[in-house]
Amino acid sequence: MQFEINNKKARLNQKNFSQVKRLLQFSLDRFRIFISRVKIVFDDVNGPKGGVDKRCRVMVKLRTSGQVVVQSEGTNYLQALNNSLDTMMHALWREIDRRRTSSVRKNRREMRKLSFKFVEDDA
Repeated sequence: MQFEINNKKARLNQKNFSQVKRLLQFSLDRFRIFISRVKIVFDDVNGPKGGVDKRCRVMVKLRTSGQVVVQSEGTNYLQALNNSLDTMMHALWREIDRRRTSSVRKNRREMRKLSFKFVEDDA
């Protein structure tokens, strides 16, 4: 699992950056077999004015085809990341469950299409 963190606009210091890495590893560790890459983009919506304006976008590329994207805001970058990761965990559970059950449904539909005819040989 590869991590890419874009913090050019956020200008995170080393302490915050290490907390971000720790939060990522802790939150997404259980999904590591499904995830190939994680990209995080931090953004300050209205500049130095303050308020709830720190935005965090988390994009997860799955090993199978597909991508899950979540975005949230907070008063600081760590709160925005924490909100995003909370939502991301729920979204990943839903996506993984959907992929697991879809193949079963597809197989069931294919089995219904097949018709078997048993013929007894009297010879």
